[in-house]
Amino acid sequence: MLKEWGTKWSLWPVHLVTSCCGVELAHAYACGYDAERLGSLNYGICRQTNLIIVEGAITRKMARVLKITWEQMPNPKFVIVMGACGIKGGLFWNSYHMVRPWEVVPVDVFIPGCPPTPEALIRGIVSLQRKIEGKEDFDRFEKVEVDVKAGRVRRLPPLKEFTVENPAVVPNVERFRDDYAKTLEDVLGVKVYTIGVDHYYAFVEDVRRSAEILGHLGFDNVKDVNVLDVPHEDSFIVEFTLHNYENYKLVTLAKRIERKNPKVESLSDVFPSSDYMEREMHEFFGVVFEGNSWMGKNFLLDVSTPKFPLRKDFKLESQSIEEEKPFLQDFDGNLYATKLSDELVKGDEYVLIVGPQHPGSGHMRLIVKLDGDIIKEVIPDPGYVHRGVEKIAEGRIYIKNIPLVERPCITDFANYDICYVKAIEEALGIDVSERAKYVRTILAELCRIGTHLYDAGILSIFLGHSTGFMWAFGLREFVCEALAILTGARVTGSFIVPGGLRRDVSDEKLRRVREIVLAMGKRLEKFEKIFVKNPTVVARLENVGVLSRKDAREFGIVGPFLRASNVRHDWRLKGYEAYDCVDWDVVTAEEGDSYARLLVRVEEINQSIRIIDQLVRDLPKGEMKVDMWKLTDLVLPLGEFVSCVEGARGTIYMSIVSDGESTTPYRFRMVTPSWYNLRGFIEACKGERLADLQAIYGSFGYFPPEADR
Repeated sequence: MLKEWGTKWSLWPVHLVTSCCGVELAHAYACGYDAERLGSLNYGICRQTNLIIVEGAITRKMARVLKITWEQMPNPKFVIVMGACGIKGGLFWNSYHMVRPWEVVPVDVFIPGCPPTPEALIRGIVSLQRKIEGKEDFDRFEKVEVDVKAGRVRRLPPLKEFTVENPAVVPNVERFRDDYAKTLEDVLGVKVYTIGVDHYYAFVEDVRRSAEILGHLGFDNVKDVNVLDVPHEDSFIVEFTLHNYENYKLVTLAKRIERKNPKVESLSDVFPSSDYMEREMHEFFGVVFEGNSWMGKNFLLDVSTPKFPLRKDFKLESQSIEEEKPFLQDFDGNLYATKLSDELVKGDEYVLIVGPQHPGSGHMRLIVKLDGDIIKEVIPDPGYVHRGVEKIAEGRIYIKNIPLVERPCITDFANYDICYVKAIEEALGIDVSERAKYVRTILAELCRIGTHLYDAGILSIFLGHSTGFMWAFGLREFVCEALAILTGARVTGSFIVPGGLRRDVSDEKLRRVREIVLAMGKRLEKFEKIFVKNPTVVARLENVGVLSRKDAREFGIVGPFLRASNVRHDWRLKGYEAYDCVDWDVVTAEEGDSYARLLVRVEEINQSIRIIDQLVRDLPKGEMKVDMWKLTDLVLPLGEFVSCVEGARGTIYMSIVSDGESTTPYRFRMVTPSWYNLRGFIEACKGERLADLQAIYGSFGYFPPEADR
């Protein structure tokens, strides 16, 4: 009995954030809920703990980590699985990269939800404690039969999925004509189409030469590398979308190549921001980018994942997780650390592997090349929480993709939803009422505040400042409460739809949200005093991980991390939603160091409070609710539709290619802020001390589910 009693009150979960459920797990161990009072203390070292909490989806790549972590734990040991993804696969049930967690390790308790609330997680811990005591009254699943009365009207709208065989794939459909298209035609020497506001499209023969010409015109980074698979024409269309930080213009250079031996020139040496996206497209489609040294290697996917899963001839239905698939090969079989040691290490240099099961790795593996304790190079190994959003979206009607597109970053769900529905609204010419725009902007700014506080809390942990973590997540509870008032959910609201919102929001609720936000703002000053201006924090971050203005532009950095290097770029300045109806300041800094990246985000919280205050006070009357029945069979016009918004961590880029007949996207593409900022983090580490690695990491707010998608 004494042994069971001691085990019950000593459940110390290892840090194994596998997916978006980890956001709510963090709250369960913060001051608002304090799971530590139940004898459950977060721990970072698997060999000194007895509990794993699997927070959501388990990918093939993460399965290796879970298995090896569990094997190193002393007995007795336990496993709790959070979320619908861990139980039945959730939104990702038939993705090409998913496995069942109970096939990897034995599971003691499942906690349903998407994601489960902090209360649900604490209840799951209590259930495990009861199980340890030998009690049989802990929570169990029950099968419930729903009694449907004959003749009852169906309340859910019909979901009309229709996909055309051998469709037309014409991304360069011109929407209108403007003068800049003519300017581009003069310098590129080819026909240039205006496919959206400040977005131009051209098929070119020499991609590299065309990119160099655009570089002379001020285009300084690659915003996207995309591939369209057209098997019925035996071809791929490869797209490089270049971006200008100054005027926000996008130019897509496209080239059609043979599908049998797909090769295209790389832009990675002209625009380094193209590098990681080229690796990604090589891995998912098999296109070879000549000149990129990474060709032939895995970057995001596990070696056991089926080859080229984004090709059209790869069908999800035949590759669902219902099939038995081998995935637990040798853990280090797909790594390049050995090659680094053999080819790059000289003299006193050596290689250190950090993560992916590490309190400061954020579930990305970092291969760190060191000279003494000086970082010479960091090679990222991402993809441990890659869930296949793009492939899944191409098999679902447009309205069903709203919950999907927000899962990469549930703390910032409103900005992801706005980006997605904005592309649909512009494609179909759907008008949104002013009142709906105001409320959507309020949601976006609430998510910005919540994401910045989440990142500040994680940075606190990386620095060993647990009080800062408690304060950040305590403040974030204000945001979760406000989001619940407006949408009914703390995270993953899925509340923004084409044309407006799922339902109306009363003035009374909005006034309550304003009061909550203003109250939080008053407490923010104390958080700044305790953490942000703490002399130890300043010493750990100031002049550490400096990224110059030039490098930030060259590597395609976005959001507050770009603005911390004194580049004044913010998609909200374009005036989408209600941003042109309020006064606010774009926050920048000159230092470009880790401390500047923190300060910019803290001040952005103050600006978001200012924006929300104005929007609620000046809220117009009008309709917001949309008839959901009318959204079940949307068909977008022929062509490609691109949307960019300013998410909490920076640019969110989404592209939808429609064949003009199907109710599902022909190609859906999403690029997220953390994916853009990964290269900046890697570059900022060079020349710094190993002890500063986690400080630099945390200063970039890198969020693996957001990067991996």
